[in-house]
Amino acid sequence: MDKVSVIVCIYNRFDYVRNILKCLIEQTADIYEVIFADDGSKENLEDSIRDLLPLCKFKVKIVWQEDIGFRLAKSRNNAVKFSEGDYLIFMDQDIVFDKDFIQEILNKRKKKHVVYTKALWTTPEQRDEVQTIFDKEYNYEKMYSIIQTEKHENTCRSLKKAKFYSLLYKLNLRKRGGKFAGLFISLYKEDLFKINGFDEEYQGFGYEDDDLGNRLFSSGVNTIPVQFKYFPMHMAHPSSPSEADSPNTNYYLKRKKEIFKGDYKSKYGLDNSLGDDKAILRFEFEGVKYAKKD
Repeated sequence: MDKVSVIVCIYNRFDYVRNILKCLIEQTADIYEVIFADDGSKENLEDSIRDLLPLCKFKVKIVWQEDIGFRLAKSRNNAVKFSEGDYLIFMDQDIVFDKDFIQEILNKRKKKHVVYTKALWTTPEQRDEVQTIFDKEYNYEKMYSIIQTEKHENTCRSLKKAKFYSLLYKLNLRKRGGKFAGLFISLYKEDLFKINGFDEEYQGFGYEDDDLGNRLFSSGVNTIPVQFKYFPMHMAHPSSPSEADSPNTNYYLKRKKEIFKGDYKSKYGLDNSLGDDKAILRFEFEGVKYAKKD
């Protein structure tokens, strides 16, 4: 049986972190550990989630790095280094999801494949309605009913297109399978180590997920897009910069050419981190052992 490590990328917004931890507590799947990859939050996350820890039947770790700019790739790699699982599930802190979500992902897992899905994006008004329900009860069907049916149908169409791309990649008719984003992806640890993890030369917003996809595809990894009755929902927050404003554009285009010529390992990644600052395992909770709920 694979040990499952869930890695949640965080930076402040601890109200959203509490939401995602509540969702993980309610999962029907067996999770070995949840690791919060903290890119330098000012406050201590452990103080904000301490009341939820007695409900956690999995290990909880907080891996923190100094805040010297947006370094998502390095933060993810730090968490992987402290992980004990065979199978890695990466997610952003600002999504919520149904109780069977992780189990359905695990049912699809295969070596040399990235399993992923998409989220329905809420407006600030929808987010507030979802949060009001969530604060009273974990009733995902009720929360999901707030989202327009059109958003669900558009997401289904997008994933069908991604499945077609995955088929073309399998038949060697396309260089890439379905496009995924770091909002939610999962894969076997060995497949991530093969490409030396996330490329830490991506600093600042933009392109680190596309680069990861390019390198995984070049290494022979395909994608499995997953459709759900109830997709995850993304809780609205102020927008990030657009990729058009990214400082990584030129580096991404340069690396893209190199990657599809076979150079798919990152120079700075899991084997040799970029920079002198060290990741800190700031908090570790062993998890409460009790029988699974019916």
